[in-house]
Formats: sequence, C-alpha cells, structure tokens
Amino acid sequence: MSSVSARSRLFRYWKLIVALVTAREVHEFALRILAILSKLGLALPAAYLVHRTIRPMSKASGRHRVLIIEKWIFNDDALEVLGGGADCQVYGVKRAILKCMALGILPRALCDDSTYLSDDPVAERAKIRYLRFWRRVWRYLLLFRRYDAVLSGNWCYWAEREMASALEDHGTPFVVLHKEGIKPPERSRMLRDLFRRTRGRFTGRRVLVYHELERDHQIGGNIARADQIKIVGMPRLDRLHAWRRLAAAGKVPARSSRPMALVLGFLPNNFLPSYSGVESGLAWDELCSGTYRAALRLALEHPWLDVIVRPRLQEMEEVEALLAKEGARPANLRVSAEGDITPFIQDSWVICGHNTTVLLEGLAAGKPVVMPDFGEAQDVSYHGYIVELGAAVEHANSVDDLVARMLQHCRSPDPVQDALSPAAIVELERWTGNADGRASERARNALLEEFGASASR
Repeated sequence: MSSVSARSRLFRYWKLIVALVTAREVHEFALRILAILSKLGLALPAAYLVHRTIRPMSKASGRHRVLIIEKWIFNDDALEVLGGGADCQVYGVKRAILKCMALGILPRALCDDSTYLSDDPVAERAKIRYLRFWRRVWRYLLLFRRYDAVLSGNWCYWAEREMASALEDHGTPFVVLHKEGIKPPERSRMLRDLFRRTRGRFTGRRVLVYHELERDHQIGGNIARADQIKIVGMPRLDRLHAWRRLAAAGKVPARSSRPMALVLGFLPNNFLPSYSGVESGLAWDELCSGTYRAALRLALEHPWLDVIVRPRLQEMEEVEALLAKEGARPANLRVSAEGDITPFIQDSWVICGHNTTVLLEGLAAGKPVVMPDFGEAQDVSYHGYIVELGAAVEHANSVDDLVARMLQHCRSPDPVQDALSPAAIVELERWTGNADGRASERARNALLEEFGASASR
C-alpha cells in the first residue's frame, strides 16, 4: 500500500488520533482499546497506538534501530548487547500491548504459551486472521519509524507467534535472544516431549542461545532448525566478569562491610515436572524446608551478620509462607524480590541456592557458592532434575553443614580473584556459554550479521 493511501486512511481516523495525541496515559489507553481495534481489523489505528507506546531504551542514535519486546531479565541481556554500542538504537514495547492486540482475534484457548498448537479449525483460522492483521500492522508501523530487527526473549510467547511469521514475510528479522538457559537432563527431555505436543516450531529468523545444551535441546525438540540457532553465551554475565576483575584489583569493594549471606529462595517444585504443569510425585520438600531452616538458624544464632532470602518475584508469597513454617524471622533476616539482583550478588559474602542461574552469576563474580545437597537431592530419582555445578561449588550434606559452610565464609572470606578457578570456567561454559565475559560482543556481531543479510534480501 502506498504512503499516500496510508495517509488517507490516517485522516479517516482523525478523531481517534486526536484522542491519542492528547491522552496523558497512552499505555493505559492502548490496553483498553487494542483488542477492539484488532477485532475490527483496524490495522492503521492499531499500529499508530502501538507506536505511541514504544519508548527509547538507549541514548545512542546509531544507524540500526532495534525494537525489543520487553520482559524482566531479558531486558538486561538485550541492553547488555545493544545498549552501550554506537551502532544500534534500542526501543522497547511492553509485552502487554501485544497480548491485548492478540486477545481481539485469538480464541482464549490459544492464549497460553503451553496450548498454542491446536487441531481446532476455528482456532487455526483465527491464527491466519491474526497473521494477516500483523502483516498490515507492521507495514503501517514502519511508516512511523523504521526498525531493522525485533528481539524477544523466547520463541514460544503466544502473542508473538504470528508476529514472528509476519515480520519474516516482510523481510524484517525476528530474533530471539533466548533468556532461558539452564535445563538439567530430565527436565530437558520432559520439555522436548511437551513442546512437540503443545507449542510447535519457531517461525522467525534466528535464535541466539547461551550454550550447546540449549542448542541441542531446541534441535532435539523440533523447536528450531540447526541453521536458525547461534550460540553466543549469556550477555548479562559480562558485567559480573568485569566487576570481578575490578574487585580483585581493589577498585571496587569486594563485598558489603557487614557480612551477608544471600540465600536464593525456591519452591518444592523447582524444575520438577510439576513446575511445568505436568503431574508428578516428585517434590523438594525436605531440601526446601531444610534450606529455609538453615537460613533462619544462621540469622538467629549470629546477629552480627545479615541473611537475605531472594525468591523469584512471582514466588514471593509462597516463599514467605514456607519460611514462616520453619520459625520466627529474626530482624537480621529479610526477604527481598524487588529490583536488580546484581547489587545483592556483589555485596554477598556467600551465596546459597538450588537450580538457578544466580548461582552461575555468583561464580562469575568470584563468590563462594554453596548448594544444599541433602534430602531429595540424595535420591537418584531426582538427579536428572538438578543443575549440577560439580567442583565449582561446595555441597552441604545436611542442614547443620549448610549453616556451618555459610558461617565460615561470613567469618573468614576469601579474597575475590581476577582469574576464575578451572572448575568455575568449566561450569560457566557448560551452563552459560560465557566464561570469558565476551557474550555481548558475540551476540552483537550475530545481530549485525542479520542486518546485513536482511539488507541483501
């Protein structure tokens, strides 16, 4: 469609445009009306409304413009890759905006990452309708601002599936900078089987993953072709590698002035089948309760130190309830899920946790890491569901041992070293693909290749 025709249609919606221009809260307005616009097939006002909600996320005015679909943690990776470079200008759109637009067309049964595959003819026709709508929206959106690529944090988000196809049809790279990276072997096997039945295949241009395990997982699960996948490493780990070197050189404090143990909260279903909605008789009941018991004991018996329990944000209430079951909370123990975890890692004297990338971030920062290794962790039925970090970490074989190990590091901390231990290098390479602090460089180069390939098409 010509730009003259587009301007003509824009004039037809002048009342809506005036309302948008004068609105104080465009984002809230968009959340209320986008589903209606998509249901009516009004691509031009929908595109303009999406455009109004897009925000700049970097100060650079580079020759490449990249739109990222914002999500917690993924934003850190994306900005680590693009935010500091002079060649890319970064913009962000909230995922809720795209979800609202999808809700106007897709049946509710499809509006879930785990139920996007369907044999219902009505649902399949709705997908086609939404794909065609996105083709039109994208053409209009580019009239307001050109984008050279779109980045998301996962291939399977339901509101983005047809968007990826539409952009690929247009010739705009839809690239996933995959933020999920650690899957122990049994969890990987279970998810591959589950995704084949419920999620289907990636239809965008490229998936940038952390490491070989994730690449093999996606190929084995028929999620993406081998030629669509590139290994770049975990970009947000770069800043912790850089911080470790500064701390080792004495240019920044290596830890807080008051001793602090960082305990990473988790639930009894952590990385088990039930974590993904699959029925299972497995649960980390003893491991979970014992870890919280150790955290409480450490704080209660040693008031001269602090214990920070850091749960995932969406698990905050459940973790607080589990902690409360183990006893009264002393004043020097607090639970915090808000904000960036990086300052907590840097301030910590020791880090304790189970099945979380934060343990790997701790290794990159040169911090001692202790894993609880009692209860169900000793049962062979659970071994395939553990992110095992080998000799890079300490293993506590009881609640008493866990308390003693954390206490020892709070009493006599080892200096942060510039060079990582050989064991830490092995595990960082295995689980993050980033033992050298250069993942952002690799990811940025991969994106620049996509810009060049897109221009030559």
